Amino acid sequence: MPRLLLVSLVVLALGACSSDDATSSTTTEPACVVAEDASITLVAKDLEWNTDCLRAPAGPLTIVVDNQDDGDNHNVHLPDAPESPSTDLVQGPSTTELDVTLVPGDYEFICDIHPNMVGTLTVEPTN
Repeated sequence: MPRLLLVSLVVLALGACSSDDATSSTTTEPACVVAEDASITLVAKDLEWNTDCLRAPAGPLTIVVDNQDDGDNHNVHLPDAPESPSTDLVQGPSTTELDVTLVPGDYEFICDIHPNMVGTLTVEPTN
């Protein structure tokens, strides 16, 4: 009988270590992508951006759109930026670039035909 009790306690302890409860999920939001050498890459895959957060220093910036969605059109558009710059809609897989010069502030980025593909580009003052 003590052996059965010990096995029961081990099974209960192991069960407590795992959970199907949605609140214990370890999924996290994608990290903010930071520009390097005045360039930043935004990936479109499965009709989503790889992030909704971009950060870059003020000044010239190249936004590279890596469209990995085979057969789907995507672009990047900065409607809040001066002159509302955007790339053309291009069918994937493809890569396009948007060259901009931005002052500090927050700018929305969006794919014009997929309004769920949206995020914020934060342009920070240079030191």
